[in-house]
Amino acid sequence: MYLCALISKSMRTKSLKKNRINVVTLGCSKNVYDSEVLMGQLKASGKDVVHEEEGNIVVINTCGFIANAKEESINTILSYVAQKEAGEVDKVFVTGCLSERYRGDLAAEIPEVDAYFGTMELPGLLAVLNADYKAELLGERLLSTPSHYAYMKISEGCNRTCSFCAIPLMRGAHKSKTIEELVDEANRLVKRGVKEIMLIAQELTYYGLDIYKKRELANLIDKLSDTEGIDWIRLHYAFPSGFPMEVLEIMKAKNNICNYLDMP
Repeated sequence: MYLCALISKSMRTKSLKKNRINVVTLGCSKNVYDSEVLMGQLKASGKDVVHEEEGNIVVINTCGFIANAKEESINTILSYVAQKEAGEVDKVFVTGCLSERYRGDLAAEIPEVDAYFGTMELPGLLAVLNADYKAELLGERLLSTPSHYAYMKISEGCNRTCSFCAIPLMRGAHKSKTIEELVDEANRLVKRGVKEIMLIAQELTYYGLDIYKKRELANLIDKLSDTEGIDWIRLHYAFPSGFPMEVLEIMKAKNNICNYLDMP
């Protein structure tokens, strides 16, 4: 019986392409962006990587924000662990917000996962996947969205301590990218055929306070709007408190900035 089980497992795993890494993304657009960065790094190391397709190595990028998201993440982990035990995949790794916040509990309850990683441990995750972390590739991504649009993460983390939100625990303090970095990223996206960029962050309106000592969202979108080839710029996650009103003036003046604000 044991020999039959080994033969059966071998037959199942051989049906999958060996050393193909399947990145599974759960949660919000920020997680989509992070998965794209991970896939870009893996591709740069010569890895065969796919997004939510079949692969014998699985990386689950989890969400841990609200109860439903936690449940979906746990159920997804359990599903792939069951596939691992059935010989349908070889390795299962977990990263993202749920893993950042509940790693100890998850490791105790679901020890079949090969390793858990937090939101800021990309180099460590790449290492277990036998890939090199390339700092010079920051901003380079393997896009998973339709070719005409892409997300652009302008900052990471949040400095607010809202009683209903655990984001600072999972993502850390607010850290803005520079305007120059983001304009360069926009130009690279245009070269890949992107026509619409969606600005995302935990809080767009806080942008710049850490590095420029003032809110610079209006200046950022003004500079991005001058990028030749960008037809639409859309703003997501604009917190209403402390909103920089000059953003509305830039919206009015620039035709390619959508008259749209997504408020959490």
